[in-house]
Amino acid sequence: MTNHDLAISFVERFCAGDVEGLVLLLAKDLRFRGPFHQFDSRDAYVSCLKDNPPTRSRFHVLSVTEDDDHVAVFYEYQKTDETVMLAQLFKCEDGKITEILLVFDGRGIESK
Repeated sequence: MTNHDLAISFVERFCAGDVEGLVLLLAKDLRFRGPFHQFDSRDAYVSCLKDNPPTRSRFHVLSVTEDDDHVAVFYEYQKTDETVMLAQLFKCEDGKITEILLVFDGRGIESK
């Protein structure tokens, strides 16, 4: 699976609410940084997702940019009655996602 494929698969599985499917894409020492949460392991990130699972949502990819080991995906996340513009930067090594930087305007979105 290419780095591009890993990043797109992550977005697809997240938006499908497939937390177990995400596990297969993530390195054990995953580093996640976002507006509401930060994690330094896959297990901590997945535990948070299991406690507050993503609901099945539609999405529309706007742009994908990549270099040797990074893929940036810009997309619209269409949650129930609102659409949020997201940017995620994925670092990939040895067929796994090792880092995720999630960027979006969190004003008006309640963290659970």
